[in-house]
Amino acid sequence: MIFSIRSLVHLLTLTLLCTTAFAQMPKVGNFYRDTSDLGFRVKVPDGWKLIPPSGDDQNLIAKFDPQVNNYVQIGSNPQDPAGRVFLNCWLLKFDRRPEPEAPKTGMAKFAGKPEKDIAAWLKKNVEQGSKLKLDVEKAFKCDKIEAIEYQFTTTTPDMKNSARYYACLYKLKPDIDVALIFSAPGDPKKWNKWETPFDAMSRSFGVEELKAVAGGTATGTTYRDKRRAEINTKLATQPGWKLYESSNYFVVTPHTDRAFVQELLQRLEAIHAIYVIDYPAAKAEEYKKIGEAARTGEESPEEKARKKSEEEFFNEGVDSKELATCSIVRVFTDEGAYHSYGGPPSSAGYWSPVAKELVIYDDQAGGGRNDTWLVLNHEAFHQYIFYFYGSISPHSWYNEGTGDYYSGYFWKNGKFILKENSWRKTTIAGNVREDNYCPLDVFVRWDQRQYYGTNDLQLGGGENYAQGWSLIYFLRTGKKNNAKGWDPAWDAILETYLRVLAMSGKLDQAVDEAFKGIDMRALENAWKDYTR
Repeated sequence: MIFSIRSLVHLLTLTLLCTTAFAQMPKVGNFYRDTSDLGFRVKVPDGWKLIPPSGDDQNLIAKFDPQVNNYVQIGSNPQDPAGRVFLNCWLLKFDRRPEPEAPKTGMAKFAGKPEKDIAAWLKKNVEQGSKLKLDVEKAFKCDKIEAIEYQFTTTTPDMKNSARYYACLYKLKPDIDVALIFSAPGDPKKWNKWETPFDAMSRSFGVEELKAVAGGTATGTTYRDKRRAEINTKLATQPGWKLYESSNYFVVTPHTDRAFVQELLQRLEAIHAIYVIDYPAAKAEEYKKIGEAARTGEESPEEKARKKSEEEFFNEGVDSKELATCSIVRVFTDEGAYHSYGGPPSSAGYWSPVAKELVIYDDQAGGGRNDTWLVLNHEAFHQYIFYFYGSISPHSWYNEGTGDYYSGYFWKNGKFILKENSWRKTTIAGNVREDNYCPLDVFVRWDQRQYYGTNDLQLGGGENYAQGWSLIYFLRTGKKNNAKGWDPAWDAILETYLRVLAMSGKLDQAVDEAFKGIDMRALENAWKDYTR
């Protein structure tokens, strides 16, 4: 995770393969019911999984995806992604009620304004949305509610290769409209087979009586009480999703494997205890105060105001220690749902300081649960340390290398034991043997772009992640393990780097101070010997 307001989402780079097969047309399923917010019901596709809104789309109520196969081939080349129609069902709201006077927080502040109608939403949110043609606009009534059916198609020379969007808009209240949208192949000769279930679901819309949300009102005065109530309110519109709690975490997931969820909570608390030892809150507060005192008179009023505004936005006026006991972890059951929610390509987890949630998926069907646990430890570190150090942005070797260091903790008999990170060890050991790595004096100054693979040495992101892990692992364990050529001056490198960065906010100064007086050639040779 990058502790910068300019880069709000951390990517743990992995190589993921798409093995998705063709999807089948949907069948009419059960009602989706909203009895806590807008008050409506409508049937959705049978067996499709609910993907909650991630917060960057102000119109989205929920999205539904096929369980496994999620696209239909419409082009002649099965290997061409452009010849695919990905199947989705979206529930949207167009809410014209006056906004609350309270300032927006979290993702809502960054999401921008909601779209005003279906056409505008499609233009922004679907492929070729700006090129859609309106083919059908037909008024009807549903449960005495005024409604309009729309059909949009992509304009292609051969309509067999087009995509179609079937949508219905329901005028639920004078200031609230609800919409149901489906994507499908646009071939006119086959359309009636898709239109039949879409029509049945769209005609099922009706009004529901609003009810109080169980757990939707804070029962206490703490920030944790407030967060719990907020989560319960959201989950009331996300059937299948549940909240689980531990001392420091809120875990939200649709997972039905209780043993997995309980182990996840145990692991989170155990690794959290290690973070607390390695990065105590008192030390962060000490650095912060020293840094503020040192910068007195140096910062302009505008810079001070910016920093204050940023801190208020992220912390909401809440003490960092309390924030750290309210960490939200969202766990999807599979990779497809994770990416549909917004998990970036080539990633297996991320921490968003804006949404204040860590997002991962259970990789049981892919690399295995061990990969899930590695990602969890890495991202949970970024989540924890953000609360105490805020929007500082360390170099990637420190930031990602430390995350991978915690990924190496091995779970045994309900406890963590530090081991080498199995993902990274093999990669860096081979690169060192082949003399294919970045010299350390250069590596510790690389920016994120270079670290992720855009560098003159043509080293990829995976290789640099491995080198970052190995450097952190060496500096943290080399002395204890009697590394060959260990110099006592290396003991303070990591501590000095973080202290100077936390106090000054200056990357170059942090590197200069951390490696001041260090024989970089001797350090590199000892690191290489330790890494092989």
